[in-house]
Amino acid sequence: MTDTVRAIVVTFNTKDLALDLVSDLRGELAALPGSQIVVVDNASSDGTPEAIEAAFPDVEVRRSATNRGFGAAVNLAAADASSRWLLLVNPDARVDDGAVVRLVEAATKEPGHGLYGGRFIDVARGTNEDSVAVLPTLGNLLAFATGVAPVLRRLGYRSPPRRKANSDRVIEVEALPGTFVLAEVDAWRTVGGFDEKYFMYSEDLDLCVRMAATGRRPLYVPQASIRHIGGASSTSGAKEVLKNRSLVTFLSTHWPVRRATAGRLLLVAGVGLRRVARLPYRTPSGRWETAWRERDSWRGGW
Repeated sequence: MTDTVRAIVVTFNTKDLALDLVSDLRGELAALPGSQIVVVDNASSDGTPEAIEAAFPDVEVRRSATNRGFGAAVNLAAADASSRWLLLVNPDARVDDGAVVRLVEAATKEPGHGLYGGRFIDVARGTNEDSVAVLPTLGNLLAFATGVAPVLRRLGYRSPPRRKANSDRVIEVEALPGTFVLAEVDAWRTVGGFDEKYFMYSEDLDLCVRMAATGRRPLYVPQASIRHIGGASSTSGAKEVLKNRSLVTFLSTHWPVRRATAGRLLLVAGVGLRRVARLPYRTPSGRWETAWRERDSWRGGW
């Protein structure tokens, strides 16, 4: 069991991207004997599971008859793991050489944090600031609602989590995204893995908060890096609807009722502001147009 890893990849119509990632992971796990890769396919229609099975007979593919969402699919793959670690990697990522070994080495050297996240470069934007997740606060939701947030970013302001993402040393953080993260199996089972009421998005924030409640604070390991394409399984408008619905769920789960209500109102106000700003462009299927039009479907959460 020592330093063995079960790498988990959840796929949904990401055949070519997933093939590249699995190839990367096989190379990485060769340095960790006894490790394995498990792919959970969420009812893809593009031949993803068949392609992976044909290209990599040694990789276990588990097929879901329906799209279970990210957290539920990960839980399915993690349930019978006998490894010490679980490694979660998005299918639209490429792993830099040695990244997995460096992540495992850091976690072995500093046990007890529960979650260990690597650095990922957003290929489209050329940034790594999303390597550390930002927990919602009334302050950052107010900045979103008033339109101040993008102004602050243009002026060069970065929140403490964003600044930590640029660290060149291993550092403790409040939360990590689920894009590229190593989890201690014992800690994972202590908190019950992902909360499956989140179909997609914010389940990683929820996991970090529940881990923290057991005395474990995530560790960011910038020496372990991947490149992330992002958004391969959802359109911009659909993604925004999912993100908002999950964020509302997070607020109602972890915040007192009045505070959660205020947070939800600020979120709706921020989407509305961006919808108004988009009126001259006449793009009814755009990100903010879709999110505003479908607000009744997400402001109640999951």
